[in-house]
Amino acid sequence: MDRRTLLTGGAAAVAFASSSQSAASAVADEGVWPQGGGPNGNWAVRSSDAPLHWSGARGENIAWRTDLPECGQGGITVWRDRLFLTTMKPLRAGVLKKEGPDAVGYCLDSATGKILWSVDLPGSLDAIYAYGFSDGTTPSPCTDGKQVWFFNACGYVGCYDFQGRKVWSRSWKPAADRPFNKQFEPFLMGDHLVTLEPRAEGDARREADPWNYLKGLDKKTGEVVWVSDDALTHYNNPISGRLQGGDPAVLIGRGGHHDVPEKPVGLSLVSLNPARAGKTLWRYHSTGHALYNMHWTRKYAFWIPEIRPEITVLNVETGEPVRALKLGTDVTYRRFDPASKRYEEHVGVDTQKLTPPLTVFPAWFTNTLVGDYLYYLCFTDAARKVGPDHCIGRVHVETGKVEYLELPVSVRRASGSPDEWIWGKAQFTKTINSRGVDVAGDPRSRRDGWFWCFLGTPTVVGIRIYITNMLGVTYVIDGAARELNAKALLAVNDLGDPTDTWSVNSLSAVGDSIYHRSMKEVVRIRAGA
Repeated sequence: MDRRTLLTGGAAAVAFASSSQSAASAVADEGVWPQGGGPNGNWAVRSSDAPLHWSGARGENIAWRTDLPECGQGGITVWRDRLFLTTMKPLRAGVLKKEGPDAVGYCLDSATGKILWSVDLPGSLDAIYAYGFSDGTTPSPCTDGKQVWFFNACGYVGCYDFQGRKVWSRSWKPAADRPFNKQFEPFLMGDHLVTLEPRAEGDARREADPWNYLKGLDKKTGEVVWVSDDALTHYNNPISGRLQGGDPAVLIGRGGHHDVPEKPVGLSLVSLNPARAGKTLWRYHSTGHALYNMHWTRKYAFWIPEIRPEITVLNVETGEPVRALKLGTDVTYRRFDPASKRYEEHVGVDTQKLTPPLTVFPAWFTNTLVGDYLYYLCFTDAARKVGPDHCIGRVHVETGKVEYLELPVSVRRASGSPDEWIWGKAQFTKTINSRGVDVAGDPRSRRDGWFWCFLGTPTVVGIRIYITNMLGVTYVIDGAARELNAKALLAVNDLGDPTDTWSVNSLSAVGDSIYHRSMKEVVRIRAGA
């Protein structure tokens, strides 16, 4: 049974002013994307200047592209004329064990893409290369414009100045015999760098309690300043915001596959106020898996359990359940008909009564918020009867109205040739890096990203939602569309030939440019380039 626990402060202490307010340090500059979640910490910016269309295959609107020596999965951090990103340490050709603990941090010139310097980021536990469920590079760098913090989820964080000189570093050991890479993104909070780690080695409680916790580090020294009361599963992606009175907080989740130890399953709202950082404001206990982005608004928090086709809406002041949003009942389903090459609209659909019956399974880490709509991709797998096939879905958090729009799985483009659209058929890609080495340590990494993988978190620019599948295909959706129909699909872009492009990355939107990456390269996308 679902239950909640309200802790210190009472309802008045945790009323929210606005979902657009950030718990990150204030950055009133469109020339920056200072951490994985951008300047607001929620993967959303108000700018409307970002390009809508591009094609890596045709070189359209590509300002520059720079080869990366190895695969990586973290976001691209931008501070005016500098880019920061991370890759795994280059894998030697012919190596059978496609795993390793070490990563490399890079600084690039944002105007030209030139690599200016790099630093080694040594880890202590192996990560699988090009893993569809994360590797050591998934935490994006953070920067405040003076220093940059690079992370290796295999057990390292280091602070460097903008010339690549180390200021401090901190090594730690992830809890062994369980996944430890994804999905947490570090972020800055005033003078603190908020990270995710288990208890330190040497702590007598570590073996009995191998859980992960938020840790606030002094960004100047790397010393631990505070540790959260509640544990959180490494799988979930916490999102920060601000309380009505201005106090910052972060929503964290517990629960996941592979017997993650953090219990009980559910959510906690955690204070980030320096005077009580890490203290729990409320807890919500449920069942399921917390493999999602923990978005919330001034009114609501959301529990997406994975194992049930519904979303629980919580009162963000108390953690009390408000309503359940059913994702498969009485829905509007717009499906593409290859014969007529048009969408067919079906109203009042119960997905369990389709042939075959389908259970809605919101794809991990693809959920985002625009206004009163919560968007998500749908995992697609005929054998497991999950769907609707290759759809983006949205649910209105007040009315519960649900809509699904089928998206093309892929598009192939070549100069001088018309687009070749692929609908309704699973696709595969290669996992060969820029040096010609196949680095995938798991064959599931060669799929299209429409089932059982971790894609990059969607980025919202103005009202547009940008989300990329494993083929490097980026869909652009009008998040404020009155109806989720063909007109809401604004663009389908590519990072290259989808049969030879691999990406599980979020993009960064800065001014009139988008920075994106695949296994092989990082690119700057700019209209008219």
